[in-house]
Amino acid sequence: MVRALDDIRILDLTHFYNGPYSTLVLGFLGAEVIKLEPPRKGERARTIFPIPDTNRESFPFVMLNSNKKGITLDLKTPRGKELFQELVEHVDVVVENFAVGVMDKLGLGYEVLKQKNPQLVYASSTGYGRSGPYSQFPAFDPIIQAMVGVMSTTGFADGPPLKAGPPLLDMLGGIHLATGILAALHQRDRTGQGVFVETSLFEAALPPLTTQISSYIAHGGKQYRRPGNTAPNNAFVPYDCYPAQDGHVLLLCADDRRWRALCRLMGREELAKDLDFATNAARRKRTDEVNAIVSTWTQSLPKQEVMNRCGAADITCGAVKEVDELLTDPHIRERGMLQDIEHPRAGRMAVLGSPWRLNDEHPPINSPSPGLGQHNELVYGQLLGLSAGEIQTLRERGVI
Repeated sequence: MVRALDDIRILDLTHFYNGPYSTLVLGFLGAEVIKLEPPRKGERARTIFPIPDTNRESFPFVMLNSNKKGITLDLKTPRGKELFQELVEHVDVVVENFAVGVMDKLGLGYEVLKQKNPQLVYASSTGYGRSGPYSQFPAFDPIIQAMVGVMSTTGFADGPPLKAGPPLLDMLGGIHLATGILAALHQRDRTGQGVFVETSLFEAALPPLTTQISSYIAHGGKQYRRPGNTAPNNAFVPYDCYPAQDGHVLLLCADDRRWRALCRLMGREELAKDLDFATNAARRKRTDEVNAIVSTWTQSLPKQEVMNRCGAADITCGAVKEVDELLTDPHIRERGMLQDIEHPRAGRMAVLGSPWRLNDEHPPINSPSPGLGQHNELVYGQLLGLSAGEIQTLRERGVI
């Protein structure tokens, strides 16, 4: 099976979620990803939700680092810097998501590395970008959610701003980073020259605010009110989270045709002809009444049955899934987005699969996340030609 990036080698210095997800998806596309970590402790994600009775292993690290080789290197030592620059001569891409200026302070920034490899693609992801008033501020996903407006537009109108539960912006930023790397590789192949790629969590987080910004402009600068589980500015009714026998569903009718279909499902065909409910404009004036009618029907059924019936009638509806339900969700499993693997330290567990298929081929998980420094001998031996004795000396000196 020819894979899109099977001729690309990536040196991955990333940590936590944002960068590792970017290199995970590039690995699914066929790239050889060499994950470089500090000796002894490794990258910081190894300490989040640690796996019991293991040394430097965690569940998030296992989920985000499949199909990667793992090496260690202390970039603060003179020999470590030398080895890093030698490695750069043998790779196509260097990826990092350190704070602005970290690599330059180490003497290993793009201007230095491109002297070693003029065709190098150097990719950097930061919180706010390398320039601008916020560039030096530290950032994590929830901080960016606050700064970019995600929090101010999430929650209920009479409650405080809320952040999203998952680190959505880390993953969204990771996809932007991967996209930039793909574009840079194509440009490099056309020009023969290396490319510096930059993206930030802050900038990647702005496009999802399209609805909120558009609503603000369309309503003449009227302050956006947090809509809870309803449509912005109550644009569509019904549109809310409704109770079911065993949980909740999110159900919405984006037009009157779907409302009429819902009326038939609920056995309330008379509402489709009632002038108080027949049009969306009329229903907006009676949102509480509509929601009470819909709730009476949804709570008489299990949430999956509500979804099934609505789906068959072309009404948009989704069961509100709990995390345990996701892990066994038949659609996710059939599509391979979650796959069970045997990990040498974590045991059997679910890890992320590829969100892409090319020619209907689903990229496999060939190897679990690497142990700390697991591939030192392989990479330093084969790529740089170091002997077993030299590698052992580097280990004893704490360089790797």
